[in-house]
Amino acid sequence: MRRKTAPLTTLLWLIIAASILLSAVLEHPPIILTVSAEDYAPDATSTDEGCTTENNDETCINPSTTEQDETTTTPPPQQFSPSGERLITSTELASHGIKSTESKEAATAGGHTIWLSILGRIYDVTTGGPSFYGPKGSYNFYSGRDASPCFHSGKNNEEGAAEKLEEWEDDTHLMSVYDWSKFYEDHETYQFMGVLVDSKYYDENGEETDVRKGIVERASRAKVIAEKKKEERKKARLEKRKADREKNKKK
Repeated sequence: MRRKTAPLTTLLWLIIAASILLSAVLEHPPIILTVSAEDYAPDATSTDEGCTTENNDETCINPSTTEQDETTTTPPPQQFSPSGERLITSTELASHGIKSTESKEAATAGGHTIWLSILGRIYDVTTGGPSFYGPKGSYNFYSGRDASPCFHSGKNNEEGAAEKLEEWEDDTHLMSVYDWSKFYEDHETYQFMGVLVDSKYYDENGEETDVRKGIVERASRAKVIAEKKKEERKKARLEKRKADREKNKKK
């Protein structure tokens, strides 16, 4: 009977193949790739909480408020003059005007307030309503601007508003504008808001300019003269009435 040698031969070949493979591995070791945290995210890494780490500094963003923050602007802080009066720019003043082309409803929608300026002093005249300052109101042109000369001249247009009060020769005309400013100052419901900075009437710090001082001084002087003449005319009328009564008694 012959002996079976196949299994032994197969085992021998497996040993030879393993030896060859081991020799190849020792001669050419396998390349092992290593990946560090910096290789994985060289610029930034994200966390589960919406935070980003960059250069060891962590910044967190709330996704629910990102869109709102992009569309919402924070108004600049209010500034005041040394005397405590609020400083208001022409841009802010204009935002409280009403266009003549607007509808009456649109002019007062959303709590829109109406401001005007006279001799550089700004008043909230919302209580005057659209009937005065609305699109069809007789004083619509005055809203959102300083149109001081127009209060006397009645030229309610850009040319009229650009007239230089300080160059007017008749002080009684200045007195007319100044009387209007006192009307707004003493009004029961109109509210003083502040002064118009960087204008001919108040400088950037809210200080009264020489131009305004000169206008007020001339207007005030004219007011005194006008009041004196008024009293003289009143006295003359009373004296005439008295003389007429005495004359009638003698008849």
